[in-house]
Amino acid sequence: QRFYMVGETYDFGNRDYLKSFVDPGTKLDGQFDFPLRLKIVQSVLMRQKPMSDLSGFMDSNDTFYGASAIMSTWVGNHDLGRAIHLGEDTPLWSDPYSDGKDRSWVSQPGLPSSKSAFERLANAFAVIFTNKGAPLVYYGDEIGLPGAGDPDNRRMMQWTGWTTNQTWLRDRIKTLLGIRAAHPALRRGTRVTLTASNDLWVFKMSTAGDEVFVAINRGDSAQTASGLPSGAMTELVTGTSVTGASQPVPARETRIFFAK
Repeated sequence: QRFYMVGETYDFGNRDYLKSFVDPGTKLDGQFDFPLRLKIVQSVLMRQKPMSDLSGFMDSNDTFYGASAIMSTWVGNHDLGRAIHLGEDTPLWSDPYSDGKDRSWVSQPGLPSSKSAFERLANAFAVIFTNKGAPLVYYGDEIGLPGAGDPDNRRMMQWTGWTTNQTWLRDRIKTLLGIRAAHPALRRGTRVTLTASNDLWVFKMSTAGDEVFVAINRGDSAQTASGLPSGAMTELVTGTSVTGASQPVPARETRIFFAK
């Protein structure tokens, strides 16, 4: 059994600085991937940049830290305001770097009422659950637990009384994690982008004996994923059988296809 050592260097923009600490032979096996988290927030949650920007960054990021590095991918942590608020129709903070401490003690945020924030957060998790790395889920983010910056982002875990939206998010994350566990291509495969536009990112993940197609739509209207296999497939998120190289992806949703 091997143990891996992952470090935390709090820097959103300087990948070279993070990389200077990574060497599985003599230093860290990996780092918390702060630069990737920034790109996910900008493209998926806050919609400040197109999905094509996220796609291009990830293409450059896959082996940036070294082929044997194991980076921890994440959306929320204990130093920042809760991620659910960045996915609101109007994000609670306009700066993706914000630590949220302006509302840590006063005007503390409550749970968003709109499902859209929960759908966007699910899409953010879909990015890290369908790509290489060691995904981190900060406690409570699986139900969209609200909170501003430290210490408000450390509220007691809500174990009961979930809203319909919270239950939906919890169930979607469970589904995505189950799909990841069942498909090694999503954990260690090679990614090829098929479509990368303003709102839609479609890519293929493949490894020996396994090939999966992922379509993430961050837009507020349905999109069509094209370039998929033309034969019979299973759409793994909904568990439905589909046929055809073009498939609909609902607004603010992820669909994952596996050829039968």
